[in-house]
This record gives sequence, structure tokens and C-alpha cells, in this order.
Amino acid sequence: MTWRIKLAVFCVLAIPAFIGFPLNHIQGTLFPGAAIGWVGYGLIIHTAIFCLLGKKPYQVAIGIGLLISVPVVCLGAGISFVSLFVSGWNPTRQTFIITHYISLAITMITVIPLALSMVAMIPFHRIENRLLQQSQGVSLLEKSALMFVRVFIHIIYFVIPDILEVLREERIFADVTGWNKSSSARKQSLRIRFQALTRILIQIGVEGICSAIRYVPLWAEEISRLPGRRGGRK
Repeated sequence: MTWRIKLAVFCVLAIPAFIGFPLNHIQGTLFPGAAIGWVGYGLIIHTAIFCLLGKKPYQVAIGIGLLISVPVVCLGAGISFVSLFVSGWNPTRQTFIITHYISLAITMITVIPLALSMVAMIPFHRIENRLLQQSQGVSLLEKSALMFVRVFIHIIYFVIPDILEVLREERIFADVTGWNKSSSARKQSLRIRFQALTRILIQIGVEGICSAIRYVPLWAEEISRLPGRRGGRK
């Protein structure tokens, strides 16, 4: 199956996520926040990604999805509960917050891997080689596109997989949450764990940004030396 057919399949599968039909019209929930429509749609999306891309790309897509979803959902829910505590505890509001963030987590862990898979289908290396091999020169817009392609490829195929590999090998989140500790060690304050998790997420964000822009000056110098297109803007 060619990359064009795979991309077309993902585009068709993405339609319900963009228009909300029929997902938002399917009645029933597995539990509060987990709508049957979105859960079923998520299973279809994950199955399609695994079958069309393979095990390794699927693991990367899920890892990136979790890396984005967990901080958004956890921090958002934490801020909402703090606001609820300050303004006055309301059981109805508490139920709404829990339902909302469960629904948000399911949506994000479905849509983010789908979007990444659609992007992964595009042959960026071919685009880069085609831009570099043009005999008539490279325009300013094409130079900008070349820089974007290089940074994007570096982030998707090198920066993020490296971060995920470090997290897996070091078992950082397991240490913070206490998954690999004894029952006595798990009794530490939730506040301390939350602070440690926040520091780790900030460190991951800083490391990701620094790694993403690491080679930008070198690439900018290299791309700027490409011959401009004759008779046009350089």
C-alpha cells in the first residue's frame, strides 16, 4: 500500500473527529466521561495506526500522545479542583470536572496519534531532496519550507523518540508515582509527588525545546548558501 493510499485512509478516518458526526450523536457511556462513540472511534483509530504504520511508529505516536495529554489533563484538572476548593466545594461541579477531563483525555489520546500518523505519511525526505536538487535555484519560500521540513523531521524522528526512550529506561514517572515502590514508600505526600512531576515535565519541555533548535543555526547557514532562483526573489 502506497503512502498516498494510507494518507487517504487516515483523512477519511479523521472526518468524524472534525465534524463530530456521528460520534456526538451516539447515546450511552461506559462510565462518566467515556462516551461509547468516542471510545469505539478511538479503538478504530488505534487499530488503523497499528495496522498501517506498524508497531514501532504506533508506539511513538502513543508515546507522544501521552506526553502531551497527561500534563494537559492533570494540570487542568488540578487547577479546576483548586479553584473549586477556593470557591466552595460543590459535588455537582466536582462531577462535571471529572467527567470533562476524562472525556478530554479520551479525545486527546485519539486525535493526537491520528494527526501524527497523517503527518508521518508525508515523505518529507523526498521533499527535502527535491528542493535541494532543483537546477533553477531555490526561492525564499522554498528555503523557508526546507528549514521547516528539517526542523520537523528532527523533532518527530529524533528529539521525541529520544525523550521517550530516556523516560522508559530511567522509569522516571514510575519513581514519581510510586508504581515501583513498596507500600510504605507510596505514602508520601501527594503534594510532593505533584511538585516532582511538575519539575520533570518542565525539564522535559526545556530539553525538548533545546534539542529541537540545536541545529537551527547550522541549517540556517547551510540553507542560506543555496543558490537563489534566477530572475526571482532569493
